[in-house]
Amino acid sequence: MSAKPAHNELERETGYGTDLWRVIAAPVVWALHFLFCYVYGAVYCAKAGRDAPLDQPTIVVIVASLVALALIGLSTLQIWRVRARSLTDNDFEFEHNTPEERHRFLSHVALMLCVLSAVAVIYVTIPMLYLSTCR
Repeated sequence: MSAKPAHNELERETGYGTDLWRVIAAPVVWALHFLFCYVYGAVYCAKAGRDAPLDQPTIVVIVASLVALALIGLSTLQIWRVRARSLTDNDFEFEHNTPEERHRFLSHVALMLCVLSAVAVIYVTIPMLYLSTCR
């Protein structure tokens, strides 16, 4: 028997698999969104004072949230396309340590992280919808 080169493990009948960048893309977008929103709000309130209205920061945070949700949606769509090609049957058990099962598992994890990141972006945005001043 001839040994397969390591490169062939990456190529499957389902196409190229889910790599680490696709798995962490959505959480990175959420983390950057979180930092941007809270730093922007803190700097704005520090400069404008405690009684300043939050009209401008609310608009900026909503726009940032829409951009973050769009990026997470694009990441989700890419992962969904990869995952859909890997669902060749209804076998969702990961019993063997094969490249195909690792590929399916990473795709599943990446999709769940996309959903979690989208919910986290929404939760970061909610306070700005209810607050009216920096106080």
